[in-house]
Amino acid sequence: MTAGALSAAQPYNLGHISALCARLELGAPSDKLTRVFGGFHHKMWRLNTRAGLYAVKQLCPDTDVQNPVTVRHYNSTESIAQAFSTQGIPAVHAIEYDSHYLHVMDNTGYLVYPWTNAVALEKENITVEHALEVARIMARMHSADLAISEHRDAQYDIQPEDKLRALVEQSIDQKVHKARELSEQLPSLFAIVANNKLAVPVLAQHRVISHGDMDHKNVLWDTAGKALVIDWESARKLNPTHEIILEALEWSGVTAEFDVTLFKNMLDAYSEAGGVLEPASLEPSFHCVLGDWLNWLMYNLGRNIFLENGDPSALGATQVELALSTILNLERLIPSLLPIAQQQKRLA
Repeated sequence: MTAGALSAAQPYNLGHISALCARLELGAPSDKLTRVFGGFHHKMWRLNTRAGLYAVKQLCPDTDVQNPVTVRHYNSTESIAQAFSTQGIPAVHAIEYDSHYLHVMDNTGYLVYPWTNAVALEKENITVEHALEVARIMARMHSADLAISEHRDAQYDIQPEDKLRALVEQSIDQKVHKARELSEQLPSLFAIVANNKLAVPVLAQHRVISHGDMDHKNVLWDTAGKALVIDWESARKLNPTHEIILEALEWSGVTAEFDVTLFKNMLDAYSEAGGVLEPASLEPSFHCVLGDWLNWLMYNLGRNIFLENGDPSALGATQVELALSTILNLERLIPSLLPIAQQQKRLA
C-alpha cells in the first residue's frame, strides 16, 4: 500500500470517521486521514488515532448498502476471514462490533482493519517461495473445511452460445480490436462453453469455504516474508481442486510467460501441506478456468462495444486482448499440464 495526498475531489467524511472511532473505541483521530492507493473499486484511508493505526475501507458509491443481501454478504465474508484467522491462517479481517463488520452511515459503507505495513508485490518481484507459501496457505484453508451458516456458493456463469456469437458479430460491425481474430476462434470458444457445462456439475459435488480470489493483489508480504491474506469479498463455498488449479496457473504466469516447473511445484507444495487434488475434478477444473476467462472476455467485449466515449484504447479493449491471449495460451498448455496434475501424490 502506498500513501498519498488527499484528493480534494474524493474527501472523506469526518463525521463518519469520528462515529466509527467512537463505535469501535479506536480513540479520537490524531491527524487527517491519508488516502492509500492500491484498490480497484473502493477507497482506502490510513487512520491514525491515539490508540494506534487503522485502515478504513470506504465502499464505492454504487455498493447498495441498504440492501440486506449486501450487508449480509460483507458481514459473512469478514466472519469467514476471522474464522480462518482463529485457525492459524494469516487472514486480515475487519474489526467486529456487535456481530457486525460493515458499518453503514448515510448510505456509505465502511470496514475498519488494523493497520499493517505489509505490501502487495509486483509480479516481477514474486519469488518461487512466495508462490509456494500461497499454495500451502490454500491447502490449510481447504483442510479446515469451515462450517459457517451464512455463506454463498460459487456461481459458475455459463454464457449462451447465441450471446457469444452476437457479441462477436457486433464487435466486427464496429471494428473492435481483435474482432476478426475472435470470429476465427468462435468454434474453439463454443467448445469452451460446452466443456464448461459438463464441468460445473462435477465441481459442485465437493465444495469448501475458501477465499476465492488469492491473486497477487490480495496477498501482502511483511518485511520477514510472511504472508497476509486480504480482501475476502469473494469468499464462498467452492471446489478446492478448482481453486488451487486456478491460482497455480495465475501465480505461474499464465497471462504472460508461463513457468511449468513453478506450476508443478505449487501443486507439490499444496499436496505436502495436506491439500488433496480430486482426480474427478482435475480436468473439469481446467475447463472451468477456461470458462472464467471466456466470461471475462465477453464482459470486456461488451464494454468495448458500448463505450460511451468511443475511446479504442479503453480498458475493455486491453482486457479483451489479455483474455483472448490467455485462453489461447491455456488451450496450448492444458494437454501437458493435466498429466502433471494427475501425477500428484495426494490424489483422493
